[in-house]
Amino acid sequence: MAALDSDKVRQELRNKLGCREETGKDHYWYILEENGKILSKTKVSLGPKHTIGDTLISKMTRQIKLGTAANFVGMVSCTMTKEQCLTVIRLLCAR
Repeated sequence: MAALDSDKVRQELRNKLGCREETGKDHYWYILEENGKILSKTKVSLGPKHTIGDTLISKMTRQIKLGTAANFVGMVSCTMTKEQCLTVIRLLCAR
């Protein structure tokens, strides 16, 4: 399906979704909060820039609660707006 650049994924998680970035031992953690409540979170491996393939895209999609891998790719490639992404996340969090 797709391969995404890790730096671009990190940038869009921070800038588009507004995730808080925390550095752990082996990963960068991205935590999405709204009104003091954690909606979702995901992680990206520390280290040099790398490619994120289909398997990790699927896992990150579930973790961040964007519904489909196509939505995650759309978030990163800027075909989905912040509000569209947040609408999907809020809907899946309400379930």
